[in-house]
Amino acid sequence: MAINFSEIWSAFDWIIISVYFVIIIAVGLAMRKRASKNMKSFFVASRRLTIPVLVGVGAASWYDSWTIVGLAECGTTMGICIIFIYIIPTAILRLPLAVWIGPLVRNKIPDWVLTMPDLMSYMYDRKTKFVMAIGMLPPFLYESALLTAGGSVIAYVTGMNMWLAFAILGIIIIFYTSLSGLWGLAITDMMQFVVMSVSAGVLCFGLVNHFGGFGSLFDQVGAVNPDFLTVTGGNGFMAVLGWVISALAMYANSQSYQRFGSSKSGGDIKVSYTCIMIFGLFFSTVMVFGGMAALVMFPDAAQEAPSEAFWAVVFTTLPVGLRGLFVAALLSAVMSTVSADYLICGAVVVHDIIKGFFKPDLSDKAEVWGTRVVIWVVGLLIIVATYFWSDGISKAYYYCGGFQVAAFIVPLMLGLFYKKKDSCCRFLELASYSSCLCCLGVCSGNSMRNSSQRSLHNIQCYSICYSRQAYL
Repeated sequence: MAINFSEIWSAFDWIIISVYFVIIIAVGLAMRKRASKNMKSFFVASRRLTIPVLVGVGAASWYDSWTIVGLAECGTTMGICIIFIYIIPTAILRLPLAVWIGPLVRNKIPDWVLTMPDLMSYMYDRKTKFVMAIGMLPPFLYESALLTAGGSVIAYVTGMNMWLAFAILGIIIIFYTSLSGLWGLAITDMMQFVVMSVSAGVLCFGLVNHFGGFGSLFDQVGAVNPDFLTVTGGNGFMAVLGWVISALAMYANSQSYQRFGSSKSGGDIKVSYTCIMIFGLFFSTVMVFGGMAALVMFPDAAQEAPSEAFWAVVFTTLPVGLRGLFVAALLSAVMSTVSADYLICGAVVVHDIIKGFFKPDLSDKAEVWGTRVVIWVVGLLIIVATYFWSDGISKAYYYCGGFQVAAFIVPLMLGLFYKKKDSCCRFLELASYSSCLCCLGVCSGNSMRNSSQRSLHNIQCYSICYSRQAYL
């Protein structure tokens, strides 16, 4: 690699990162008492989040560290086409979720519904709740990809062992998540949204200043590979379809429904999530342009390690201090999304499975403490699972997002909008799962770059199939 990151990293950058971590941990400690009352306060912040806070927590659930590093890798390896086959379809497909489905969930669903399995129990029956609870667990392995992105940049700037960086970041996330639940995440996510927004603007101006405009960047990328400036990027129909399908994943994303349930009203959801979509278009596009710049500025590194080439672009186009801000943005994205999914996973295990099926008399206090214990266990397992993404995370959302669509989207949508929720719904849901999984297999089966990613895919498939057999 042509750049030694630790030499460029300055004391001022360290100060920015240190202050950021101190604030995050302080918020977790400050919100601990408020979050410890009961499961409702711990998991959905007593349903009291308003527009400014919803913008932060919503952006954290929709735009994570894959949106930074993963899309940058896509910009390096696929070019501008990722904007047309993923980013724009994502914005269009999420619009009904923001202005229609989210408000419906908040205004029409009973107060006892806290989690997605609770929602399935309300719409169908307890057996369906069990299927959803078991099926939700494998996709949490996606968090290991996000942790990989954050730990990698820490290793770059410090020179420490990569696995040690994963462990340090993972334990910090576990610590403050287990302390304060969604109350703490709401405050930190709002701050992290500001950091991410400023950082995207800073990188955009840095790229314009370096290339003298995006036209020059596009010309140089076209000279490397003309396909990278086309709408499809040379991808076939099935590959493009796979990306579009993964854009539907937010309809089956547990974080989305948790955020909907934590809002003060359905009207707040419409306003906040519309703002989030506008932000997401800008933020995601800038990251793709950063990845394309890596292809031009560091072609050798881009071939071997696209994410490392992207960070080389960040460190060479941004001045001292702003580099630290951008790294803080990545860590913000990692910590926001991973912490929320740790919280959701803990609730699924304790609230939905243990209390729902094995110990219905579990007290609120025991439920909160049990969720905290599960957060620690799952968090440590996720640190180990970073092994799956040792050679890049560009396809992480492609695999895991597609899995969520195949498994959950049909029963959720039919349950919300189709009154006859009987065997017809179950048949359509199973048919959808099978067809979508076959489609994803055609799109991704031959392109999984190593046996680790194939193992991850198999874990997800076997788990959901097992839960469905138990259901049937």
